[in-house]
Amino acid sequence: MTTQIYYFTGTGNSLKVAKDIAREIGDCTLTRITSEVSAGELQCQSVRIGIIFPVYYYGLPIMVKKFIENFNTNPKNYIFAIATCGGSVGASMNQIEMLLSLKGLSLSAGFRIVMPDNFQLMYGPASETKQQKLFKQQESFTKDMVEIVRDNRLIPFREQGKYFTKVLGGIFSKTFNPKGKDQNFWTQQSCNGCGICGKVCPADNIEIIQGKPVWRNNCELCLGCMQWCPQKALQYKQGTVKRARYQHPEIKVKELY
Repeated sequence: MTTQIYYFTGTGNSLKVAKDIAREIGDCTLTRITSEVSAGELQCQSVRIGIIFPVYYYGLPIMVKKFIENFNTNPKNYIFAIATCGGSVGASMNQIEMLLSLKGLSLSAGFRIVMPDNFQLMYGPASETKQQKLFKQQESFTKDMVEIVRDNRLIPFREQGKYFTKVLGGIFSKTFNPKGKDQNFWTQQSCNGCGICGKVCPADNIEIIQGKPVWRNNCELCLGCMQWCPQKALQYKQGTVKRARYQHPEIKVKELY
């Protein structure tokens, strides 16, 4: 039974989960959700389909929404979703269920995996100790998920005690629009024009002009450009200057381009 996994990632958390599941399930193809992938109609022929994504502002990343809107498959196929987040999935699973239902599709199983939170615009990364703890939990939980997915079990998503964040997510998701927010990025003199920021950007939103990155007003705020910069030269306003960066330690930057 073939499995197709689509994933969206900025710092590598969702890619790590996708790789672990693909390895355990076998006969699995991984496809990163990018502006190119999400732009056109996509008919998936695989009988088992996974969508893995980080939670942004208590909801789905904009590009993941577009991807699902343009995605289609046989209604009989098994569709599962995994949200990686620092706490709650917010309204993201409800959004997926709604978007799929508009196409006559249904979410067969939904899961949450808590990973190191890394929204540097507001705070720095978790401590090394906490990160390692979460990585171990992720690997253990992934094995449990694989057993469920491999058997095509139906698991309605339920998140206990998170009603407030679910409601909050519904509000945030309607107002969250990162377009134009990239005007707040800037580079320090240590930027050497290596171009990695543009290569890892899923929105193809960064162009290197005269040795410096230029953002083109189509940002997803995944912060991949800032997190993966080897010089730590990319900043957002002033709050990120003294904050450490985060990338999943088992993901190599070249896996994102």
